[in-house]
Amino acid sequence: MKKKLTYGFFTVLIILFLYFGLRFTFGLFTPYNFWTAQQDIKNGKVQITEIGEIPLNFEQKQKLANSYGFMFHLFGCQVTSDIINGTKYYNKTMVNHLENKYGVGWWVKFQTQLDSIDNAKSTKLIIEKVLDLVEEQKIVKTEIKLVESLSKGQRHISLVPTLDDSIKNIYLVKVGENNGTSLATYFNFLVDANSMKIINADGKLDGQ
Repeated sequence: MKKKLTYGFFTVLIILFLYFGLRFTFGLFTPYNFWTAQQDIKNGKVQITEIGEIPLNFEQKQKLANSYGFMFHLFGCQVTSDIINGTKYYNKTMVNHLENKYGVGWWVKFQTQLDSIDNAKSTKLIIEKVLDLVEEQKIVKTEIKLVESLSKGQRHISLVPTLDDSIKNIYLVKVGENNGTSLATYFNFLVDANSMKIINADGKLDGQ
């Protein structure tokens, strides 16, 4: 009788160990794990599951993924440890499938492409902030109003940014009137994109 109880006790322990191990380590009882990944691949549903909020570059990422025949799927923020672990194995299975299709090292190449998208998006946002900062300067506002008033809205001021110092991340913003063939420059602002501050508030460079 004691042996039967002992065997029964160890059997229960083994079952519990397997259950919690499969659930929390491999996420076997969650929607996304290595087994559901294999089933999705068989059904032609190839996707990488991401946990969290929608990233700013999600649309661009989705377009790039679509070009390789898969998609990104957002699961949401309300997750548990077993879902996180299950998703990890789910995505690993998907990546292995894609690398079998496109070649070893494809995932690293894809990540590099994503980084390029992120960098382009970040640069665009920085330039927008730099231009907004310059446009808010009093002397620039005054010049914009003056030109539009004198020309009765026929002439306009343009702001043209260039990266003047890539190491220090300083932009040169030319403020002038574009006549169609060239820019008649009124001001040249140097903007520190790290601190978002204008270096020369008068809009003049050394020597001007």
